[in-house]
Amino acid sequence: MVGEDPYLISDLDQRGHRRSFVERYDPSLKTMIPVRPRARLASNPVDDAGLLSFATFSWLTPVMVRGYKHTLTVDTLPPLSPYDSSDANAKRFRTLWDEEVERVGPERASLGRVVWAFQRTRVLMDIVANILCVVMAAIGPTVLIHQILRHTESVSRNLWVGVGLCAALFATEFTKVVFWALAWAINYRTAIRLKVAVSTLVFENLMSFKTLTHISVGEVLNILSSDSYSLFEAALFCPLPATIPVLMAVCAVYAFFILGPTALIGISVYVIFIPIQVFMAKLNSAFRRSAVSVTDKRVQTMNEFVTCIKLIKMYAWEKSFTKTIRDIRKQERRLLEKAGFVQSGNSALAPIASTIAIVLTFSGHILLRRQLTAPVAFSVIAMFNVMRFSIAILPFSVKAAAEGSVALRRMKKILVAKSSPSYVTQPEGPDTVLLLANATLTWEQEARRISDVQGAEHQRRHLLGHQRSEAYGVSPSTQGAAGPEAPPGRPKAVLQDISFVVRKGKVLGICGNVGSGKSSLLAALLGQMQLQHGVVAVSGTLAYVSQQAWIFHGSVRENILFGAQYDPQR
Repeated sequence: MVGEDPYLISDLDQRGHRRSFVERYDPSLKTMIPVRPRARLASNPVDDAGLLSFATFSWLTPVMVRGYKHTLTVDTLPPLSPYDSSDANAKRFRTLWDEEVERVGPERASLGRVVWAFQRTRVLMDIVANILCVVMAAIGPTVLIHQILRHTESVSRNLWVGVGLCAALFATEFTKVVFWALAWAINYRTAIRLKVAVSTLVFENLMSFKTLTHISVGEVLNILSSDSYSLFEAALFCPLPATIPVLMAVCAVYAFFILGPTALIGISVYVIFIPIQVFMAKLNSAFRRSAVSVTDKRVQTMNEFVTCIKLIKMYAWEKSFTKTIRDIRKQERRLLEKAGFVQSGNSALAPIASTIAIVLTFSGHILLRRQLTAPVAFSVIAMFNVMRFSIAILPFSVKAAAEGSVALRRMKKILVAKSSPSYVTQPEGPDTVLLLANATLTWEQEARRISDVQGAEHQRRHLLGHQRSEAYGVSPSTQGAAGPEAPPGRPKAVLQDISFVVRKGKVLGICGNVGSGKSSLLAALLGQMQLQHGVVAVSGTLAYVSQQAWIFHGSVRENILFGAQYDPQR
């Protein structure tokens, strides 16, 4: 299996010995070979790509040509790279998370530290590629263009010196583009691995819960969609600003060398604008964090609306729910508009900062009656433009880091949550299949669910009761039909003092009015309710067929097999 690949899961081999650097990073080191024309061993062409092919995405050309000539299908696409699969990455991330929890405990465990350990090597390689890109970007416009302009003004012009300077300028620009593309290629693949690893881990934890009593459906949808994409953006943008200190130091030293002390004026402008951009990016993230909670509420309300549409139509609650949804959406839109305005203003600061830095630098230089030549002026302008290009990415990086931090906190809440212990026991009698003895059961945290929604209190209380048991098709009256009123602050008993026994070879049918607790009884046997007192015992495993069909997007065969191999004889 892919998950058992030694390069994907652990730094240790099967005997427990630590692997060498070459053994651990052999596939990645082969990618650093500039050209690999004979590498055709991997199932996915990206794993056989050389450095130039990987950086320029030319390994994708055969797939694009095939798609141009014929329609691409699942069968004609190359298989997923084993190094990008959710199985391998989720197992490795699970191992790192378990080690973190074992070391400091679940409450003090940092999901951010686990994320850093998961992608540390790739991030460091990306930073190296970015630094080389910045060095090449600084050498070309500042040093070489300055020398070319001085060469054009010199009296004794040597042709080969000019050709050499132009060739060197082309080489630096070409190298800059290659390293910049390589940095993005590394970031994209790192972001994909992080996204699938964390999403798979969160999904596995959610599947281990009997019921989602500690988290709403809206939060689950947002975590698996918006929050996982926030982590993708964080892995994509956060390594890029690491080159800003290097770039600022190189440009400051060189500007001071060719222009004098007045160059510090322009550098100071950039230094002042950086905290302003960081503040605006954090303000944008604050608006988006507020919008996330409103989005959770909107998704939850829409889920209630769609689930209980028959009940809403029967009691003519359309206007009430429409007004509620519109109010929530209006509040969400206001927050998103504020975040959009702040983000737009922040993005506009980069070109403004460059213009202000150039104007103030040259104005101060001229007012001090210093000489300003064309080669010096063009070199300084080119240098400030290079700084603008790097600083322009800062707002996106700060925004991605802030949203990624929020996403990690929400995901950690799921990872540290534990499923409540099962109250279902094993019956003592060998012939007993099912046993309920004086069992009183209720739905967990009913009071919290009812208080989550404001407005239309009487209608919404019944409706929330319906949502709580939607998976079993129970009407809202089910929750209180079988049990008496409970004291304030305690959940109301849904099933009260239920007792019956089912022996082997017997068939038992349950009949009753709508809302009498039939589906709740099945939920109790599945262990999806809260047992207050009594005994619930089940021998062996159970098969449950819900009255509400759950069909995913696929063929009839795929819905029946659920990923299993097709057996024609069966």
